Amino acid sequence: MAATATRTANALPTRLQDFFARYPPQLYSAKFTGIKIPLTRRDAKEAAVVRSAQLEEAQASIPQEMRLSRSMLAQPILVPSTTSSPSEALLSTESGAEDTSTPTPTTPPSQSRRKFPSNPFLPRKNFSTGGWAGPKIGLRRQAELVKLAQQYNIEELLPPGKKSTAFKEERLLERGLRIKGTGEGQKVKGHKWERRMPVTLDKRRKAMENMPQLIREWKQKGHGRGWSKYPSSKASKN
Repeated sequence: MAATATRTANALPTRLQDFFARYPPQLYSAKFTGIKIPLTRRDAKEAAVVRSAQLEEAQASIPQEMRLSRSMLAQPILVPSTTSSPSEALLSTESGAEDTSTPTPTTPPSQSRRKFPSNPFLPRKNFSTGGWAGPKIGLRRQAELVKLAQQYNIEELLPPGKKSTAFKEERLLERGLRIKGTGEGQKVKGHKWERRMPVTLDKRRKAMENMPQLIREWKQKGHGRGWSKYPSSKASKN
C-alpha cells in the first residue's frame, strides 16, 4: 500500500508534490480533519470569534509556560465536535484495511478546542491586534491548484477553500443563482438604453420574421386604407 501511494505521489506534477510536501493532507485537508468553512461573511466572523474563545479557554486550562504566544491567530472555520487529531486520522486510515473488527473510539468534544494548523487558503485574524492577514496562497493560485488536483482526482486532499468544488456547490445550494445588480439595494451597471437593447433587438428580430405576413395583411386591406396597426408619422405629429 505504501509503495502504491509512493508511485501515485511521484506521478503528480511537481507543483502538487511541493504543495503536499509543505502542507501534508493529514494535517490540512478536510478529508482528515473534518473542518468546513462558512458560506457567508457573517457566519465566517461568528466562527472566527467562537474559534478564538475556544482556543483561549483551552489555553486557560494548561500551565502558563506552555501557553501560546499572545499574538494568537484564529481562522473562520467550523470544527466538528467529534474531530480526531490528524495523527489519529492517519493511523485509522492506514489500519482500516488491516483490521476492520476493532471499533474506532469516539473523540471527546474537548478535542474540538485544539489548535489546528493555519489553513493557507483562508485569511487569519490576529485577536491581539484585531487585524486580518490575507491567505498565504492567493485565490488565483488556489484555483490553479484545484484545477490540477481535479485532473488527478485528488481535490479532497487539498485544504478547504473558496475555490473548491464542494464549497461552490454548497454556496450555490444555500444562496441560489444570484446575478449581480438585481438584488435588493443593488444598482445595475450601464445606461437605460444599454440595458433595454436586448429587448429591442428581440422585438426587431420578431418583426423581421413576421414581415411577409404583415405585407400580405397590408395588401389585403387595400394597400394601407384603414391601416391602424402602426400609425403614420403625420398622425403622430398632429
